[in-house]
Amino acid sequence: MLKKSLLLSILLTTFSLSFVSLEPPVIGEKKGLDGEVSLGGVYNSGNTDSSAVHFGLKAEYHEEIWMLYSIASYAYGESDDQKNKNNGLFHLRYIHNIEDTLYDYELFAQTEFNEFQDVKMRNLVGANIRRKIEYFFDKCYVGIGLFYSYMEPDVISEVDPIYERIKLNTYLSFTKNINQYFSVTYLGFYQPNMEKFSDYRIFQMIQLDTILTDTLTLGIDISHKYNATPYHQIEKTDISSMISLKYKLK
Repeated sequence: MLKKSLLLSILLTTFSLSFVSLEPPVIGEKKGLDGEVSLGGVYNSGNTDSSAVHFGLKAEYHEEIWMLYSIASYAYGESDDQKNKNNGLFHLRYIHNIEDTLYDYELFAQTEFNEFQDVKMRNLVGANIRRKIEYFFDKCYVGIGLFYSYMEPDVISEVDPIYERIKLNTYLSFTKNINQYFSVTYLGFYQPNMEKFSDYRIFQMIQLDTILTDTLTLGIDISHKYNATPYHQIEKTDISSMISLKYKLK
């Protein structure tokens, strides 16, 4: 009871937007359909009235040599009755093992929007090869591939055009269990434009997760995003931190 009360107190008083677990998906690790829901919110009243909600959903479907993996996320926030956050993302990936080796191939598609980064839509479609690393980490993969990117601003202009690019996709993804209750997960991408390597994106997230029950996890998520060529008057660097509650669907 005390643990539940403490958890509720954290959620009501802390900046607590949530994101689902980004542990590397492993073919055959589970059976059939599996999922996770993450839901958070915050409300502050006083000198500044602000509120925000965030919803995350992860779904996986496993067969012996292949799997489907998807993530959906949406965040909305206001400060003094003015909207200051409105973004969403959907990612779908098919992963297939290559002839019982440490290698898998991946096919993926993603769509997203972010009103306060002037991104009306950003659509991706691509393919990767990833390799499993079997030492030190409990789960670890390195990947490389290519994808097509289409990005459109809210208002198309000379300074904010539509961007269509072919990009290199490289990533590192791992989870390390410190003990039976605490784990560290990292996901990092480096994505340069194939025609101009000075035009690139970096995305990094580290998750520190503590298991509360068989189905409930409390996490601290820290993310860093860098876009070398953002739209006009948009900052290149975006750093955020979150406290999250993640519920496994069984």
